[in-house]
Amino acid sequence: MNKNHSVRSWILISICFFILIASISYYLSNASSKNSTSQQITFTDVGFDTAITFEANCSKSDFDRYASIVSETFQYYNQLFDQYHSYDDINNVYTINHSAYSEAVAIDSELKSLIQTAMDFNEINSNFDCTQGDLLDLWHSYREEGLTLNADGKDGELPSDTEIQNALQHGGNDKVILQGETIQFSDPDTKIDLGGIAKGYATQKVKERLEEEGCSEGYINAGGNVVLIGNKDQEPWKIGVKDPDHESSLIEVTSQNPKAFVTSGDYQRYYIADNQVYSHIIDPDTGYPPVYHRSVTVICEDSTLADLLSTALFCMSLKDGKAFLSEYYPEVQAIWIDNISNDAEQPILQTKDYNIYATDNCKDQIDLIQ
Repeated sequence: MNKNHSVRSWILISICFFILIASISYYLSNASSKNSTSQQITFTDVGFDTAITFEANCSKSDFDRYASIVSETFQYYNQLFDQYHSYDDINNVYTINHSAYSEAVAIDSELKSLIQTAMDFNEINSNFDCTQGDLLDLWHSYREEGLTLNADGKDGELPSDTEIQNALQHGGNDKVILQGETIQFSDPDTKIDLGGIAKGYATQKVKERLEEEGCSEGYINAGGNVVLIGNKDQEPWKIGVKDPDHESSLIEVTSQNPKAFVTSGDYQRYYIADNQVYSHIIDPDTGYPPVYHRSVTVICEDSTLADLLSTALFCMSLKDGKAFLSEYYPEVQAIWIDNISNDAEQPILQTKDYNIYATDNCKDQIDLIQ
């Protein structure tokens, strides 16, 4: 065999090998693509007093792995932020509220960080106060009793103004001492309540863990806290915002980027007293449920911030809420759904029941659902 023939043979073999590898790669790529489908699961037992839905476009084996991450992570943070129950081998919010006056309590760095985040926000906006746990416990007890009475067709009762004013005295950043990895209270009746931020934080952490594990397209809906992952078939996401008086969505928001959508509304965990609806959200400035809005939806990159802001904005007038966002969070988008009123600005959309308002940076992304 001459030299030229050997070279030609080697080239032919190399080309055949390349074609084989390319064919295998193409097959595997297409097989993987065919195995990727949109799959969904709803958890009702992972905490935060809500159903949690997870959807992803991936293979069955990957979805099962992702679903385990969702379940385990939500359960962990539910225990860490739980203020009503204690758990073995963990100092959580319950532990803090029952022990931090008598001694400094060692806490997880994440728990400390979230408390500090909430307290820092309170320095610029008093409408969110994680130290008013005593006030929120007061309303919680009346709400739970009221829900039982409502189920029997009876009105619930309201806490007295004296009870409310007394509870308000025990809150305040000055009563919380965060030092090193410990927390202590200077007032025996001070309590921490992270209900207005904890679910948003947990949802954000679940998203980050899923992305680290390779999830590239999907979403998490944790009872009004929606976090998007990746792009939906390279098309915009369309997120519905609930009608406050019906189960259907009232408006649809289009988003080019995977963001967090968090809604706070008066239709969640309310009770009826004196023939009026009283929301579970309490304004720490007044001690009472606010009556400005039916719902507030915040859209931004981080679910923790969205959760915190939606709670605070729900306790503020439309004018004050817009001014606050403009000064401190101009990149954040917000949508307010209010009952029909003549004393507010011109709505961007209107139905027979509602006025809909929005920050300028998202008003063109909102449509009524007919």
